Amino acid sequence: MQISKDKVVTIEYTMKDQLGNLLDTSDNGDPISFIQGKGGVFPALEAALDGKSIGERLQVTLTPEQAYGQTDERLIKIIPRDKFKVEGEPQVGSQFRTRRDDTDVVVTIVKVDDESVVVDANPPLAGVTILMDIVIVEVRDAVEEELRTGQVQNMDEIYEKEHKKSMAVELK
Repeated sequence: MQISKDKVVTIEYTMKDQLGNLLDTSDNGDPISFIQGKGGVFPALEAALDGKSIGERLQVTLTPEQAYGQTDERLIKIIPRDKFKVEGEPQVGSQFRTRRDDTDVVVTIVKVDDESVVVDANPPLAGVTILMDIVIVEVRDAVEEELRTGQVQNMDEIYEKEHKKSMAVELK
């Protein structure tokens, strides 16, 4: 079966930056599943996978514009130390949530000195070209509930629900 719109696609992957640094991998974990055409992964990744089949391996390069976007300097803020209100001592790399325009935003502390704390609301991989090594491990038709919700369902649970629907119990 080939990957096309409304198919559930399961992939194993390794994701690196241009220097070869490992960013993420499904090794020793679970592969990821998504519904093709529903926006569950980057559109450029969906386009690269379209028409491919189970067992195929491919390398995909995603530019920053195709992945997490370029770094937006407007999202980097210098906050005076006396105005920075978080519990404990600020540490580089620490993340916290804040609200902007009625949206939760994850912010990362990127620099701390005696006078200020520099925070960055860009996604951590903004500005990074991503190299993906992908193996397609499953392609199947999405079931009605998956198409309705846009979320991949656990097949064991789906089979159990269908089995219960088909069982007729007669009580005397």
